[in-house]
Amino acid sequence: MLYPYKMTPVYKDYIWGGHNLKRLGKPVVEGRVAESWELSAIPGSETKISNGVLQGQSIVDVIKKYGRKKILGDKFAAAPMNTGFPLLLKFIDANDRLSIQVHPDNEYAKEHEHGVGKTEMWYIVDAKSGATVIHGFAESCQSPVKIRESILKGEHSGLYREIQVKKGDVVFVPAGTVHALNDGLVVAEIQQNSDLTYRIFDYDRTDSYGNKRPLHVNKALDVLSFQNSKALYKGITVYRDNGIETKYLAISEYFCVKEIKSEGGTLELNPKGTFSAFMFLDGEAQIIYDEEKLKISAMETVFIPAYMGKYKIRGSFLALHVYVADSALKVYDSLRNKGFSHEEIIENAAGAENLKFPLRVVI
Repeated sequence: MLYPYKMTPVYKDYIWGGHNLKRLGKPVVEGRVAESWELSAIPGSETKISNGVLQGQSIVDVIKKYGRKKILGDKFAAAPMNTGFPLLLKFIDANDRLSIQVHPDNEYAKEHEHGVGKTEMWYIVDAKSGATVIHGFAESCQSPVKIRESILKGEHSGLYREIQVKKGDVVFVPAGTVHALNDGLVVAEIQQNSDLTYRIFDYDRTDSYGNKRPLHVNKALDVLSFQNSKALYKGITVYRDNGIETKYLAISEYFCVKEIKSEGGTLELNPKGTFSAFMFLDGEAQIIYDEEKLKISAMETVFIPAYMGKYKIRGSFLALHVYVADSALKVYDSLRNKGFSHEEIIENAAGAENLKFPLRVVI
């Protein structure tokens, strides 16, 4: 059955979590929540469908039952399950600061972890005044030798670059980038389908049993990039009419992300053989398909199968539209055809500067 799947999240309780997802309208479980895994095929944490005839079935079960082509699209039709499902979507409540960490790239993850790497993007859903993230190394600490020595000695003060963020900001974190969410943030995280994290420093915290969480310093040093990359992106507005504004936030080989703002407008869409997901951040919406209507509220996520057919989204809402393009370069070309320059795209769309451009584009 192909229809919009509203997902039931899997909640994670880590020592830095809080109660801010509930404050923002998410009907979470009682107690502390650090992460809400909105769309996941990670073994043991598979998200399930909450509506329609497939209610209670996991996204993994549905893919196996109806086939990768119908659910995920041609791009993933022949891929193994773990690579065939490319995304992990979360809401994160950084009530306290997260560990300073790094993720491996695909090559290292395949060789050492038998998995895939992790490049990710944060959309700042909510932020306290003056909130910051760690992204790369401080300007005064640019020597790889000194950085390695400091990490091995456990000397972290002043080592990392802190960047102030606010609600609506976009932060791109390529694999190999040292990073962390500091306290007072709620983010939507879009990432590769991987749960690989190498902790570098965890502030010597202990859990409720008095135990420190393990560090992974040696592996972290294997994968760290000592070259800082651009952190913040503004996005590129590609449509503004009839109460709807659409902005490209990210264009990468791993995922593309659009921000959609609607003030009572109606958005007409067609999957055309490419699956997508919507993370609704604010407001209310209706997804209209086959003369059916699905009501969506803030902090809910909906999966759209690749071959579901045409549908509409109507209402006043803010949402992230996430998908994996058949070709990110074709998305880039579509923006060039709309009149945006190469420089505008790579400056404002996260991940675009890492695309493998033909020589003609670079010139």
